[in-house]
Amino acid sequence: MRILLINTPYPSSEFPTIPLGLAYVAALLEKEGIEVQIQDFLVSKYSKEKLEGKMTDFAPEIVGITSVTMNYPIASQILKDCREIDGNIITLIGGPHVSFWAEEALKEAPWIDIVVRGEGEYTMLEVAQGKSLKEIDGIAFRENEEIVLTKPRQWIQNLDELPFPARHLFPLSRYRALFSECGLFTSRGCPFNCIFCLGPKMVGKKGRFRNIKLVVDEIEEILSYGFKGINVADDLFTFNHKHAYAFCDEIMNRKLKFRWSANARIDTVNPELLSKMKEAGCFFICYGVESGNQRILDIARKKITPEKIRKAIKISKEAGIENLASFIIGLPGETKETLQETVNFARELDTYYGFHLLAPFPGTEVRERAKEYGLRILTDDWLRYNANEPVTETEGVSAADLNEIDRKYKEELDWYIRYLEEAGKVGKLNAKEQEEWEKAKGRRHAEITLRLLQGDIIENLAGMETKGDVVEELVARVSKEINYPRDCIGERIKDMVKEGILKYELQAGRVTWRWS
Repeated sequence: MRILLINTPYPSSEFPTIPLGLAYVAALLEKEGIEVQIQDFLVSKYSKEKLEGKMTDFAPEIVGITSVTMNYPIASQILKDCREIDGNIITLIGGPHVSFWAEEALKEAPWIDIVVRGEGEYTMLEVAQGKSLKEIDGIAFRENEEIVLTKPRQWIQNLDELPFPARHLFPLSRYRALFSECGLFTSRGCPFNCIFCLGPKMVGKKGRFRNIKLVVDEIEEILSYGFKGINVADDLFTFNHKHAYAFCDEIMNRKLKFRWSANARIDTVNPELLSKMKEAGCFFICYGVESGNQRILDIARKKITPEKIRKAIKISKEAGIENLASFIIGLPGETKETLQETVNFARELDTYYGFHLLAPFPGTEVRERAKEYGLRILTDDWLRYNANEPVTETEGVSAADLNEIDRKYKEELDWYIRYLEEAGKVGKLNAKEQEEWEKAKGRRHAEITLRLLQGDIIENLAGMETKGDVVEELVARVSKEINYPRDCIGERIKDMVKEGILKYELQAGRVTWRWS
């Protein structure tokens, strides 16, 4: 059995990370002796021709793809292309969107054979082993033109039985080139009931925690791949303090030195835990705060208060850990007044903050009870469910109102970056501003790299004629392809050459560039 797994491109500018779900599925298949390869279209340009070449070379019998809501249409189209390339291929799709849109996906896309719902590792394995579809929990499929939903799959109780994610099957140098943190799970599960979130439905309400020694073994493997940073992607990392302390202690006991970030709830941190996390290398925490208005927080069932938010941000900063306060605008009950209250509150926190526009994903309570919440869903164009444009309105806030808040936020951010750039040129930045400018340059360098990767720009420059300085010639060619300052492009390309991420070969006066 040969299985091709596909990493779907995003329709927006999100910075890619290796998808843990797909990597776990691949790892279990490998462990059970099934031949599996991954075609990664997240860090390269998608084309049907490239897909056909891969399928011809590998000759898979099953092709599986994963998606979230905003790239579900792209994933579906790729599976349609697979069916056109090979009419006998078995096509399968998983991920949070289709887990709660299974019947609709099968009705609208006849080229999709099987939908995986929920945790997919053992489901995919059973499909690969040829088990009767009716006997496989957690899938949807067609039988005699009827759609069959098998019973939900039970959660994997012992996460330690899963092999480490098969990151080695991904083009690692491309992710390192993006300064990408490598994602890591130490647990699965979330006991909370936020109305906009799929977490409890996808991974269960009860926490399932991995053996810390195995977790840190995995960290050592990740560091051996050349990654400099790790993101602990758990919903529950700071909820279980015993687990979090053990994680930090094991890192320090092994004398590992690396930077890591985490997601956390406002009401699950204290000074002692934050101090321990900082000591173990944590430099950044993302807090989901959602709103500065108590009524909105209550409707969303966050079970936090603005005062608790202020306190968590304060003690995090005192511990020496940077914070991002992540807000959702357009939640049920939102008005122009609550929007402005949230904007004012975000500024008062004196920390990094960002706004996402509410996207009512299939399966969320906010979508299923939209009418009760006074929420009007404007479209089911999933490509627009990117949290950067309005797809809903409330009784008190229009799409235009939400757009205006988002526009002003981005405008202020752009203005600040331009200020840092101009002041930096004449040496007028203080120490904090200089640090901010270095971060902004790092993001710009990552944007340049992402453009190179997703446009296949390096691949398309094969066989360039050279007259001597091959690096400067590459900078000149790339500067014609992407609209960034040439000095920034030059810095990024020279760094990647120095680090061995970009390599070249000379032959008969021509140079061929490639990613390592």
